[in-house]
Amino acid sequence: MALLLGSGVFAGWALVWLTRIPPLPNCDEISRLSSNRDRIYCAKAEAKSATPEDLVAAIVLTKNWPKNHVDYKDAQETLKEASEKLLVLASRQVQSGNLEVATALARQIPEGTPLRKPAQAAIYEWQQEWSTAQTLESTLATSIQARNWNTASEALQNLKKLKSDYWLRDRHQYWQSQLQREQRSWENLVAARELAGTNRLKDLKAALTLARQVDLGSRVWIETEQDINRWSRTLLNYGLEQWRLGNLEGAMVTVQQVPPSADWEPEAQTLIQFSHAKALADKANPQAPAQALSYAQMLYLIEAIGGMTKIPADSSLKASAQEFVSQWQAELEDATQLQFAHTISKFGQGATYQLAIQQANTIEPNRPRRLQAQTLVAHWQNELERIADRPILRRADQLAKAGTIPGLQQAIAEATQIEADRALRVDAQTRIADWQREIQEIEDRPIIDEAVALAEKNKLKDAIVVAQKVKPNRALYARAQTLIKDWTRTVQIREDQPILNKAKDLAYEGSLTAAIETASQIGLGRALYPEAQRAIALWEDERAYIWSIWGDDSGATDQPELSESELE
Repeated sequence: MALLLGSGVFAGWALVWLTRIPPLPNCDEISRLSSNRDRIYCAKAEAKSATPEDLVAAIVLTKNWPKNHVDYKDAQETLKEASEKLLVLASRQVQSGNLEVATALARQIPEGTPLRKPAQAAIYEWQQEWSTAQTLESTLATSIQARNWNTASEALQNLKKLKSDYWLRDRHQYWQSQLQREQRSWENLVAARELAGTNRLKDLKAALTLARQVDLGSRVWIETEQDINRWSRTLLNYGLEQWRLGNLEGAMVTVQQVPPSADWEPEAQTLIQFSHAKALADKANPQAPAQALSYAQMLYLIEAIGGMTKIPADSSLKASAQEFVSQWQAELEDATQLQFAHTISKFGQGATYQLAIQQANTIEPNRPRRLQAQTLVAHWQNELERIADRPILRRADQLAKAGTIPGLQQAIAEATQIEADRALRVDAQTRIADWQREIQEIEDRPIIDEAVALAEKNKLKDAIVVAQKVKPNRALYARAQTLIKDWTRTVQIREDQPILNKAKDLAYEGSLTAAIETASQIGLGRALYPEAQRAIALWEDERAYIWSIWGDDSGATDQPELSESELE
């Protein structure tokens, strides 16, 4: 029993040992001394990764696998997969502009493997393209520095012929923006120099404005800055001279284009500061006195006030600066107060409109924004009137929905309660006119319907008589006149068509004079009058032609009638 029991326990342990799953290897500690099973397992796991380190590790584990080993085929497949992924990562590095990283990754593909030659070819191609691109960049930099725009443009076009996205996208865009910036800056400087060369004051100001548009990061800016300083000095000297002669307004206008600089003498800096503050305040002035100041304009005023307060106390401009500051502060106070009132009015309620009106009315008549305040007050009063009169219009609209004459008359009576000087008076009058027109249509519609019914029974003359009952200035008068015109034309055609047909028959028989006399019975203004006149003209031409054949040039109207035998 003991032997049987021991044998059973041993057999059970052996079965468990044989069927258990072996533990997975730790790939972080794998090495060449590890078992082939562990190495091939870790190589496959790392080959599925997307990081360069794991792919290189997979290549190292499989590159020297014995050809006679049972796992050689799996090792080669893993090596190929890892090499392909590594080469793709290297290509991505090239597209991102990292040539050294890409080259280092591609060189990890070992010799004797299928992808070794493609990797070496790719490295060579990358290096050649990089060398060409760097030469083109050097040409671009030199050409832009020398302002040889044609050569730079040609090099830029050649740069676009490369294969790498790094050169096609990143570097091409960079050099294109550089070329455009430098070329545009140089053109601005040349144009500014041409203006300054006229030695006229207005052209010198325009030259300064144009020169200050030159990009500060461009190579042209160094030359531009020198020109700006020289032209500014000329303007500044002229402005100081005008100031000393008492023409402060002219001096300010002259030096407004001069940029501030620590190199100017104190007197010049004061004049520039004064003129710039005045220019900011001018930007804050709206086109119309009743126009509200925007927040940007209010900021201009604040900056202008700050600039004027920095005028030195011993300057001759200090008194004028104080006057402007007082004026602008009053302007700013009024604008702030009106902005607050405007914000309150946005709630759109009667109480808020009343509060906004009270706030605006606090601005006294001698204040700078008085006109704007009164304009806003008038607008808000109109809004109050709309709020008060809108229920009247709503009731009138409800009464008019019935679509009957009594309902429309009641709606008109309701809307007439809005007096002539009220904000909704125009809306009320428009509705009243529409309702009056609707009443007229209801009253005259039976007349039109009766006339149309008679016309459908072919009693056109009776229909015309009935339709004429619609008087002028009525809603349906135009409709009635259109129907009368159509029916009258139909009646005239019925009456005159037999006459015209008879005239045509006479003409066909050869009695041209009789045909002309018959067609002439259709009077001017009749529907068939134009057709009759065309026929008469044709027959007269035919008759004249026949008489000319007979040699009779008299053209007398008593010429004997032509018979059919004579015509033959």
